Amino acid sequence: MTQPVPPPASDEASLQFDRAEFTEAPPATKCTVCQCAIRSVYYEVNQRLLCPACREEVEEAMKGGSKSKRALTASMYGFGAGIAGALVYWVVSLTGYNIGLIAILVGWMVGTAVFKGSESRGGRGYQALAVVLTYLAVGASLSPDLYKAMKERSDFQDFHAASHSLDSEPVEPPDEVAQTIAAVATTVVLTPALPVLVGIEQPMSGLIYGFALFEAWRRTKRAELNIAGPFKLAEAQAEGEAAPAEQERSVG
Repeated sequence: MTQPVPPPASDEASLQFDRAEFTEAPPATKCTVCQCAIRSVYYEVNQRLLCPACREEVEEAMKGGSKSKRALTASMYGFGAGIAGALVYWVVSLTGYNIGLIAILVGWMVGTAVFKGSESRGGRGYQALAVVLTYLAVGASLSPDLYKAMKERSDFQDFHAASHSLDSEPVEPPDEVAQTIAAVATTVVLTPALPVLVGIEQPMSGLIYGFALFEAWRRTKRAELNIAGPFKLAEAQAEGEAAPAEQERSVG
């Protein structure tokens, strides 16, 4: 008499024949520019994976083009960013708060705009352009206060006090048109020197202006392409394909 076979324990894994189970395939390696799947060969450009076609386009973009057109575009972009930054600085000052840290934002805006206008190349010339535009933008943001101070000089104050006093003798009013012209001329002449003058009087503000200029300089440094490759994917090597020798070079 045969012994009955005991049923399997509940904790033992049972075979499943009524449904199929699939494991998820690993994600395909993609080019960081075109987002297309890399089949076999790829390059590393500034630690980013690029397919051969995108690598050629990026490298070519760093070599061709017109220098004068890039310089003009960078100047226009930087000038526009400088005006926008000066307006932001001035609007904030109307609230009664003089937030000097906004000058660093101006440097960032101008530097970013100049770098974009240079077709993301940068260089010493663009760095000098960004620094000059940032300096002038900071000076322009301070010019309304200088104009206001020139309009409130003592001759206007004396006339205002005398005109409201019953016991005082009549005072000849100053020529307001001439006063306005003088205030505008003085503001235009002194505006380029305002960041230096304010920095001497207020060292903390001068330090902030220095950081703004450094930010504009840093944002427009020369871009370099560190290209390494070509490389083969592991799947291609497993099929017996010999990987080409590694090459690394810098462009820019």
